[in-house]
Amino acid sequence: MYKYWRPLVIFLLLLLVGTQVQAQRKDKLERAQREFAAGDYAGAIRTLQSARRLVETDADAGLLLAVSQFHANDLLAAERGLLELLERESDDFPLVWFYLGKVYHAQHRFPRAATEFKRYLRSLNANGPERQTVVQLLRNVDNGIRAGFVTDQMVAENLGPAVNTEHDEYGPIPSPTGNGRLYFSLVSPSLATGRADSDIMVAGQQQGAWAAPSSLNDLLNTPAHEQLLDISADGQRLYYYRGQDATDGRYLVDTFRVAGADQLVTLAARAPISAAFGDVTPYFGAADAVYFASRRPGGYGGLDLYRAERMPDGSFGPPQNLGPNVNGPYDEICPFMARDGRTLYFSTNDPAHSVGGFDVVRSYRVLGGDGRFTQPENAGMPLNSAGDDTHFRLAPDTFTGFLSSDRKDGYGKRDIYIVYYVEPREEMRP
Repeated sequence: MYKYWRPLVIFLLLLLVGTQVQAQRKDKLERAQREFAAGDYAGAIRTLQSARRLVETDADAGLLLAVSQFHANDLLAAERGLLELLERESDDFPLVWFYLGKVYHAQHRFPRAATEFKRYLRSLNANGPERQTVVQLLRNVDNGIRAGFVTDQMVAENLGPAVNTEHDEYGPIPSPTGNGRLYFSLVSPSLATGRADSDIMVAGQQQGAWAAPSSLNDLLNTPAHEQLLDISADGQRLYYYRGQDATDGRYLVDTFRVAGADQLVTLAARAPISAAFGDVTPYFGAADAVYFASRRPGGYGGLDLYRAERMPDGSFGPPQNLGPNVNGPYDEICPFMARDGRTLYFSTNDPAHSVGGFDVVRSYRVLGGDGRFTQPENAGMPLNSAGDDTHFRLAPDTFTGFLSSDRKDGYGKRDIYIVYYVEPREEMRP
């Protein structure tokens, strides 16, 4: 009798094994989806790569792996996986076109990005909400093609792993005295509080290379959130923000004076700005005014740029919106006024100017008029990228600049980049 039952037993065993394998693959996919949703892209990649057969046979798993690799900044692996999906799947796969466009956009391969975005656009419903997103991406791509022909010759470089980490480095301020030191803010997990806090850091150059940063001052950095804003031209005043979060805090000035062994002399900034009102990214370095971004009522939409004039007695006049040439329905942030007092740099995510996300643009204050500014122009590539490019500052040497960016060649979240200009920036000449 057994010889008649044996094929059935083998079949049932194979069916049981197959069911268990399918269940394991389903569990792997669901785990990877949870990791992806939590922003743990490295975890999702590990989970999916441990189930290679799943990735090879399940299009959703293959797409999730490629998209995770894109977010983890492994663009070559993401491109390879997406192209393999296109070859393997007989049916159209619109999301593959979209993410191929994102990969090529991040690599600044703008014509290829445009091709993929247009293919994805043709797959969308005429009234679908995704269409506006893709149209804006196509505008970014077109801006990227044109920004590549900006006449300002420059080179942009990541400051490297000594300064940048898997954490969030942002807001670089070059030393106003030109001593080769760079100040910035770092968001990283705190062992003391268990949360991600921002501290003020300083890095210097040693034999032409950037050395590992250190805390600027252990009395200045506390368990609260400290964000560097500015250093005065004479190097005697440091402007910063301290608070529990982005809206519950104060704008302060440190004069580097010590009051006792464990206390610094810290003063209010005395400027007409408040985090509680939505005022952010102020620039105190201009001789005649403080500039900042805000969502105050009466603006043009999103965050607008404002200017509060500095009075002879050191006080400030009422904030004035910089007007419709500078501000629009999108966000304008991180103002920086060059030494000439009329060249204004700032970042905007307006797709009329942006290569992708926030881009650095510049505008010029019209002299002898009513304080109007000209229409912004993109500050060019490679200063700008397909990522978010913010907190741009030109250094006193007139040849270099610094900014924060989350571009895909970085080490983590935002990194600090340096820009070298072939010709000196005229707006920074003394």
